[in-house]
Amino acid sequence: MHPVPERPGRGRGLTLSGRAGIWPSLMENSRTVRRGEPGYPGLLERVPSPPSALRLRGTLGPPGMRRVAVVGSRGTDPYGADLAHDIAGGLAGAGVSVVSGGAEGVDAAAHRGALEAGGHTVAVMGCGFAHCYPAGHRALFEEVVARGGALVTEHDDPEPPAPWTFPRRNRIVAGLSELVVVVRAAARSGALNTAAWARRAGIPVCAVPGDVRHPLSAGPTSLLRAGALPVASAADVLEAMGLPAPARPEPGTTPELHGDEAALWRALGPEPQEAGALAREAGLAPGAALAGLLALELEGLCQQLPGQLFLRRSQGRG
Repeated sequence: MHPVPERPGRGRGLTLSGRAGIWPSLMENSRTVRRGEPGYPGLLERVPSPPSALRLRGTLGPPGMRRVAVVGSRGTDPYGADLAHDIAGGLAGAGVSVVSGGAEGVDAAAHRGALEAGGHTVAVMGCGFAHCYPAGHRALFEEVVARGGALVTEHDDPEPPAPWTFPRRNRIVAGLSELVVVVRAAARSGALNTAAWARRAGIPVCAVPGDVRHPLSAGPTSLLRAGALPVASAADVLEAMGLPAPARPEPGTTPELHGDEAALWRALGPEPQEAGALAREAGLAPGAALAGLLALELEGLCQQLPGQLFLRRSQGRG
């Protein structure tokens, strides 16, 4: 069963982490776009109860710009943060805008991945522009706008964050996107709420497989059982969108690799190996090994299988 999308008055068990800060400067150069007016995102008409108006700072991008939501747990692990960062970076590098909720964890990693790739990203806030939630993301939100992206909210500027505003926010995250990717999520997670809104609107949902023993794999696993498309890289997401994946080396060629990636490439083989075993063989810490493996995956040099298993995708060094 999928979680029912939350409505105002529900979600009383939710708590807010990351204290909100007052942020009057965020209201500068912001504007209101009303439903039916030019500039209102037409894709939002698909979701139940589309916002009657949006407060917008920055730009949603040119007409026809393709957007994908990358969402997941606030309390993610290094694997989830690295993967969200790399998927978002790969999408942004292909000209796809990355939409997320501006929260800690997977959301922040997705926004930063898109920005570091020189791409476009949209943060949908669960409060008015007079507030910054979480307070520590002020610099991130300012960078989103400065780099050509957008901050979006359906709330009037003075409205503070509240437990009910974030489940409602999730329908906008889904509605702005043509596809929703859930990276890491516990059995009860706001990311699953976003996926539920997407399903109600007929928006495809993708999920990243993970170690089924890990609590943060429970959400993606439930989505996969319900028919979500499994994805493990930006290339997989681009393929689901009908877009070309990044170019891969021709078979038999030797990739130009350095540092951690070169050590991992030497450790990889044609048979699946656990990330931990590869880390030990390459002499790397687990977090650094996962980051390197995901970088190799984005380059088309390795493939990830469920359970954090990796194998080489092309011929290596002789």
